[in-house]
Amino acid sequence: MLLRRSRSVLRALAGAVHPDIDGGAYAVLLAVRRMAPVRLVELADEFGLDKSTMSRQVTALLSLGLVQRRPDPQDGRAFLLELSDTGARRVDEVSRARHAVWLERLESWTTEEIGALADGLERLAATLPPPEQGSPAP
Repeated sequence: MLLRRSRSVLRALAGAVHPDIDGGAYAVLLAVRRMAPVRLVELADEFGLDKSTMSRQVTALLSLGLVQRRPDPQDGRAFLLELSDTGARRVDEVSRARHAVWLERLESWTTEEIGALADGLERLAATLPPPEQGSPAP
């Protein structure tokens, strides 16, 4: 149930950034913000995707004006990606709204309960393989 609801929230957040992006593109925007400046191949590795799949995602974000690219000074054939001013503004607006909602949802929780949740999620995440290793067997 948590995963289904998380995907639903991700879709809603994506739509708040731009009506033409989905949850996957929103996740790419967040990764670009965190990793910028970043090469396409690094993004693909981050998500465990091949370069052509990530290229389609990035091309859509470029066409919507949410991401911009510039030549990589280390490699004249490659480009570095970063959020555009519009992309940064929209992602920041949605992030602030998301944080406000989480604060409201957790306001009745004690500090200890929030810490236990964070510890449990961190422990669970540590058991999952990185994306490049593929999906774990059920």
